[in-house]
Amino acid sequence: MTDLNSIPALTEEELERLGTLLEDEAERNDSFDFFAVHGFITGLLTGPSGASGMDQQTLWDCAFEAQPGFSKAERQEVDTLMSQLSKEIQAWLDSGQDFPVPTDLTLIDDENEPPLESWAMGFMSAVLLNEEAWYAEREEIVAQHLFPIMYASGLFMEEPEMADIDEDADLSDRMCANIPAAVVELYLMMHGAA
Repeated sequence: MTDLNSIPALTEEELERLGTLLEDEAERNDSFDFFAVHGFITGLLTGPSGASGMDQQTLWDCAFEAQPGFSKAERQEVDTLMSQLSKEIQAWLDSGQDFPVPTDLTLIDDENEPPLESWAMGFMSAVLLNEEAWYAEREEIVAQHLFPIMYASGLFMEEPEMADIDEDADLSDRMCANIPAAVVELYLMMHGAA
């Protein structure tokens, strides 16, 4: 069991700085915000390629426009902070604890796109990059564990079962509450520890 105090966490200031840089870029170029980047990194590390599939270029290519609006110094800062974030996420996945999704586990948000939807969309973007490998073994169980994340992402809303969940706020919240455990189950399944 991992000592949770040993997880290499970003400081509050680092998280805030990364969030600000990503939010500014998302407003400029409709790229991934902090939650989508976090979800995407989590998906890459959870998936069958694991840490070997987690390279900065893949992250940049998927998260940002071809020409992001960062200055050279900001780009270096984002690169460093995202690298630290990936180490923190990897440590959490290795800990075996329920995964700490960095937002409330609900889609009920009267203002903007709920942060959980953004996180789940990022995670599913990583799945869709390598979908065949995700489903190569134990397809039904993988689909079962992915279902709450698929639902929260909003990418599959045309499917009738998703619409049925959307009509029931309690059911929606219960579905979203399954995400932290589902991430751990998927990680253990993909990396031979289950």
